[in-house]
Amino acid sequence: MNILVLQETDWLTRGPNTQHHVFERISQNPNINITVYDYDIDKIMRSSSIFIKKRIFTNIHRAVDNSNIRIIRTGHVQVLYLRRITSLITNFFHMLKSIRRNRPDIIVGFSLTNGIIGLLFSKLYSIPFVFYYIDKLHTLVTVQSVRIIAIIFSRFLLKYSDKVIVVTKSLQKYVLNEGVKPNKVSILLNGISLENTLINNSKLDTLKQKYAIKEDEFVLFFMGYLYDFAGLKEIIDYYNTDVKTGKLKFRFIIVGDGGIYKSLVKYVKEIKADWVIFTGRIPFFEITEYIELADLCLMSFALNEITREITPVKIMEYMAMKKPVLSNSLPGVINEIGKDNGVIYAKNQLDLIKKIEILSYNKENLKDIGQKGYRLIEDYYTWSKILKDFKRLILNVIKLKKIRD
Repeated sequence: MNILVLQETDWLTRGPNTQHHVFERISQNPNINITVYDYDIDKIMRSSSIFIKKRIFTNIHRAVDNSNIRIIRTGHVQVLYLRRITSLITNFFHMLKSIRRNRPDIIVGFSLTNGIIGLLFSKLYSIPFVFYYIDKLHTLVTVQSVRIIAIIFSRFLLKYSDKVIVVTKSLQKYVLNEGVKPNKVSILLNGISLENTLINNSKLDTLKQKYAIKEDEFVLFFMGYLYDFAGLKEIIDYYNTDVKTGKLKFRFIIVGDGGIYKSLVKYVKEIKADWVIFTGRIPFFEITEYIELADLCLMSFALNEITREITPVKIMEYMAMKKPVLSNSLPGVINEIGKDNGVIYAKNQLDLIKKIEILSYNKENLKDIGQKGYRLIEDYYTWSKILKDFKRLILNVIKLKKIRD
């Protein structure tokens, strides 16, 4: 089977996200060939000329070992505002050539612009198209005039895809409200591999020594892309004086980069908040011991249009490690995880910040809350269960497409 996957972020540096976990696992089957078109969104690629040449990446393992995915990044011009446009043009022609040579059995889109191109070719060549809707994509567009186009693209994809997959109950409700027929929508939860939660005690001890973490300290933990709405600066500001004076024994480990990373590192140095630890980006296969350092994991995103419906995979990763999670009352998280299942909810950003100190006085109770989260993951959120449903779903989509044609 040949599967064509389309996204418009960097497969090599962003995430690992849902698509990494799903398709890297599927690619371990030698009878399945997976090709991904992505985009150098973080401007990692460099060239002495104005034109960045096409690159093909293989042997990339973001979520599992021994995956076998081919990643194509077509050429583009290194000029502001033209980078994305030229990338789409080269994607169009390269995809057309590729489909003519080696027709995929199914196309799976995670993005709007590449998705539209893929949907067009799916109609021209009668290839089933699945829109894997992991987020309200138009909300990620900051320019209002472009957002209107993004909304149009999103609705077009939702309407004309052969199948729409959503990852949360909130997104399922949203796409149904957009007019998508219920029989065309399937929900596949994000998952966890429990084998990735095994702890290497030697590595754990090394990390404790490296960061001089003491047994009587309360360790806060955040990982992921550092959005400006992640609430990190607010937490640091609120507790910096109490920690520096010794009233509270906190350490705050922040794993990840991007967004406000550079400005936040600079700010922490300016206010001499030595209790805050920045690790930068950590490979997925090395993250287990970092999470194990935590007494409390944070989902401190402020409630806004972007965060309202999300349930990030990292919440499941925290819970799979038996760690309690403190989260703002994001509707997507509440609808998906529920209450009394390992996640403590705050009313708002200030309430979340204040709860940190209250929770720090009872580590044992937090361990019990973490156990509840683990049991939920074990029962419903393992990748082995989810992938069985995904494979069955795409085979059914392919079968129905053949019957209709």
